[in-house]
Amino acid sequence: MISKKVYIATDGFISFIDRAHPKHLHAAAQFRYFAQNSYQLYTTIVTINDVYSELSNAISPSVAKDFLRAIELSNINLLYPEESDIKRALRLITSSQSADLTFTNAVTAILCNKRSVPQICTFKYLPALFGLQSFYLPL
Repeated sequence: MISKKVYIATDGFISFIDRAHPKHLHAAAQFRYFAQNSYQLYTTIVTINDVYSELSNAISPSVAKDFLRAIELSNINLLYPEESDIKRALRLITSSQSADLTFTNAVTAILCNKRSVPQICTFKYLPALFGLQSFYLPL
């Protein structure tokens, strides 16, 4: 059985909200699929902050505030890192040979692994950590 848990990354939110984004149609289809199939959606406070900042700078502060209102009213689950998660992410980064591994990606992978969230809605490169995979619409 395929898990119905998906983590929404910063670019997943941005591409859904910004109609001029090249991946907007794809993101809209993904969010529609999530709603129709009762997926459990997850994100972190770091992602919310990144989306708010990017929307405020790229589009307008009012759109960024509307995003926060939508998050407040939504049923998206917020994942909060504990001190042990942060330390685990720091160990992961310092022991990794990959230059592509960022702190945000490490914390995201750790939190998803901890909460058994196997997929992430993103359009960017995703380092292979803890079996976390990009979400793709089924054919």
